[in-house]
Amino acid sequence: MEKKKIVSTILSVILIGGGLLAYVINAFLNIIHYTGIIPLKDAERILNKGEYVQIEIDDISYIGNVTNSYGFIPTGKEYYYAATDNENNAVYFVRASKSFRFKNTPIVIKGKVRSVDTSVSRSFGDGVDAKTYEGFYKSYTDQYLMIDCTVGFQSVLCIIATLCIVLGIVLMLANPAIRNTPVNQLTGPQKAIPVIGIIIIMAGLVLALYTTTFIF
Repeated sequence: MEKKKIVSTILSVILIGGGLLAYVINAFLNIIHYTGIIPLKDAERILNKGEYVQIEIDDISYIGNVTNSYGFIPTGKEYYYAATDNENNAVYFVRASKSFRFKNTPIVIKGKVRSVDTSVSRSFGDGVDAKTYEGFYKSYTDQYLMIDCTVGFQSVLCIIATLCIVLGIVLMLANPAIRNTPVNQLTGPQKAIPVIGIIIIMAGLVLALYTTTFIF
């Protein structure tokens, strides 16, 4: 039994550690590209999914917002815009912050090219085609493409979520008493530290759920 417990613990550490590592590496890559450490590509009429691009726009038109959710759990609103580039005679579908609509043009926007969720494209389909010259660009999977301007901020939140989870685990493991006694049987300071650790882990997981749909 002891050997099985050790094996299951090692596998759990590998799975959880591997998942967190992939999560935070992806966040760092997004930040590196978004901040221009790796030069951004100038957006053209043809967008390619996964590219990090920048473009100077001449007009911003607010399309609407949708409530994002992870399963049945609401995780906040997403705001969508039509950004017009007169030089390329193009209109780009953009996901950005709520304050984006109040910015003066011309401005340079930058972000990661992503496919738009089908529920979003269905919500704005008719309005989207009415606001563009030729409709927004679609990928080979026949999905709308967008420039996601939230990728930098969301990636920072990803790193914060990872730090919360790691800190919570450390707080739990740092208390020797918890290794041999269930949390509900601990008392005083012995109970406080692991409980705080659990709360921090839960906060990190909620934040991770919120950011997952933004960075991958």
